[in-house]
Amino acid sequence: MKSQESYSTLRVHLAPVFKANGFKRAKTMLSWVRPCGELYVSVWCQADQTGWDTYAGPKFVVEFQLGCEPVIGKSEIRRARIGKMLSAAELRRHSNDSEQSDYLVTRPPKSHALLNAGEELSAWYLKQFKSSDQPYSERDDIWFRYGSKEDVDTWARFLITKLPDCFRQVETWDDPMYTL
Repeated sequence: MKSQESYSTLRVHLAPVFKANGFKRAKTMLSWVRPCGELYVSVWCQADQTGWDTYAGPKFVVEFQLGCEPVIGKSEIRRARIGKMLSAAELRRHSNDSEQSDYLVTRPPKSHALLNAGEELSAWYLKQFKSSDQPYSERDDIWFRYGSKEDVDTWARFLITKLPDCFRQVETWDDPMYTL
């Protein structure tokens, strides 16, 4: 499934939540923005650049930004990915969800080119296939893996339940001028 298809699926699910919370679509990636006093709250989904990999599979991340302009990555004051926005209990639950979707990741055969391109590259690549019995923590960078439209539908339903609280968190970040 190509990133454009996953963006289309996510848009169908997430657009009503953003609209109901006063957001408008932004121009970059799959993103939304709304004013917050003199600042702007921006939220976007970003597909991983290695989605082409047949073995590791595609994935996306959700990121939040408080900024001086309604532009992603510009004049940002504070920025966080969804892993930093979830409680410890939510992170544990998401870890379990991720374990259930491990079937999406198929370990490559020994003949795979990236496993024969040098020790350092091979070690980096193989890290993607290691499962962990440790739950996610707020330090982990959480990416949502998918192999089909149904997987993206599942992740979207999960996000719908979390987004309103994430919006509130962004709006209540401590004095943004001191969080650079």
